[in-house]
Amino acid sequence: MHTNQVEHTSNVVGGGSELRADDMLMIYRCMRCEKLLAPITSGCSSCGSDDLESVPSSGAGSVVSWRVVDRAPTDRQGGLVPLTIAIVELDEGPWVYTSLEGEIPSSAGPSVRVQFQPHPREGRFPVFAVSTRLP
Repeated sequence: MHTNQVEHTSNVVGGGSELRADDMLMIYRCMRCEKLLAPITSGCSSCGSDDLESVPSSGAGSVVSWRVVDRAPTDRQGGLVPLTIAIVELDEGPWVYTSLEGEIPSSAGPSVRVQFQPHPREGRFPVFAVSTRLP
């Protein structure tokens, strides 16, 4: 059973504040073991429970892996356009499949920081933007 608990912004996992519900990345918390899980999941990977509650994430994380792929544009006719797909580890722990906006710095160290973008132009996965702020 999935429950949604978006009413209280003080419930933001990771210390975020003053965000509207539609501006937040929602993740799941297992009601049995408290494990935090990715937004696209049907059950807890630790205890097997399907009793999950929806909780807001801070939306910040680090890129685990990324790759640029070519895809057909959805908003116009024409040639292929680049899309950066990635796996982001949220500061709360869950890994999220996503696309990235912005350039990955070529001189980036071991960690590229990103921030959730609440209103992506298109796509079914969450979108993150490369952050210029230090962690």
